[in-house]
Amino acid sequence: MELEKEKVIERIKEGKSYGLSYSKLAREIGLQPITIYMFINGTYNMSKPKQLQALCFIEKYIEQVKEQLRIIEHKGLCTK
Repeated sequence: MELEKEKVIERIKEGKSYGLSYSKLAREIGLQPITIYMFINGTYNMSKPKQLQALCFIEKYIEQVKEQLRIIEHKGLCTK
């Protein structure tokens, strides 16, 4: 399986739009936050295993946020 760097970066940015900080992502995958910034800016090539870890964490994080929003919407506490 080959990962496309641009798509990984896009997904990292999408995670940020859901409230995921780069520092939290970095901590979860065992990197320094500056490494995430450098990867996004193109000055660092993150290893494929770290990219996979990041993608898995981002997917779980986004799903958790969506589930929390669904619960809140169901209770009528917010709207879409």
